[in-house]
Amino acid sequence: MLEHMDGRSMKTFITVMEEKSFSKAALKLGYVQSTVTMHIHQLEQTLGQALFKRLPRGVELTDAGREVAPYAYRYLQLGESLQDKLTGLHEPKGVVRLRALESFCVPHLPQLLPTIFEQYPQIQLQLETGFQRDIIQEVSAYRVDLGIVPRDPKANNLTFIPLIQDELVWVGAPALVSRMENDGWEAIADTKVIGFGSRCIYQTMASQVLADKGLANFTAMEFDSTEMIKQTMMFGMGLSLMPLTSVQEELQSGKLLRLQQEKTILLEHGLIHRSGKDLSAPVQACKEHIISYFLAQKERETG
Repeated sequence: MLEHMDGRSMKTFITVMEEKSFSKAALKLGYVQSTVTMHIHQLEQTLGQALFKRLPRGVELTDAGREVAPYAYRYLQLGESLQDKLTGLHEPKGVVRLRALESFCVPHLPQLLPTIFEQYPQIQLQLETGFQRDIIQEVSAYRVDLGIVPRDPKANNLTFIPLIQDELVWVGAPALVSRMENDGWEAIADTKVIGFGSRCIYQTMASQVLADKGLANFTAMEFDSTEMIKQTMMFGMGLSLMPLTSVQEELQSGKLLRLQQEKTILLEHGLIHRSGKDLSAPVQACKEHIISYFLAQKERETG
């Protein structure tokens, strides 16, 4: 089987899978569509399995295709690692796929990213946002190189490296928080709980806190953006359980207030990657840089 496999077919397979379309994959790769079709046909012949189902619009993976996907990512990543080793590059060069929570990106990455690009101008960093469960799945399946999550997933196939401690705090508009602290949660039973939705670990924890108080009937309001959540809270439309670092500026300015009587929930944001994986030179460089950046930040705060 191996003698009939090549990197081009694997890259084409991954691109078709991600784009869910032969024509979009051809456009992204700079091929004519017949070349994409040929690559997939050759790979299917080699593996003896159909990899895609044709849909009215686009394609989706077959069961065999889903089994092949993590190996295809590993195949290409091993090739990249081998190329790095053979070329003996003094400066890391190549693509690094990083995924993190949007609420982590907003307060931290504007300061972090310029330092990476300044030190490693040849690294192409592909940053995407997602929720903890999604990030764990993507890293486990080799679809991304590095992830930043708010809690140790405690998975045997993943390495977790602590970066920064944080805490979840209940926050809202000053008038709403004052009312709640004077009269209790029951006084604001018609208030919405604002967050990223049920896929978000913060929202899951908020629901658990309210359930423990016997207040499971709060209405949820969901947004994809940290900024939208904060703006909605500032208009007095609800409360949210948010990382302290993501609302620090609004708390300092008085635009939002923290519910002081509520216990905080400790978080420890950390970097994850596949355990035992031979990281490519650019991925290793980014990993070490991110760790060093937050270590230096911690030393400045405690020094």
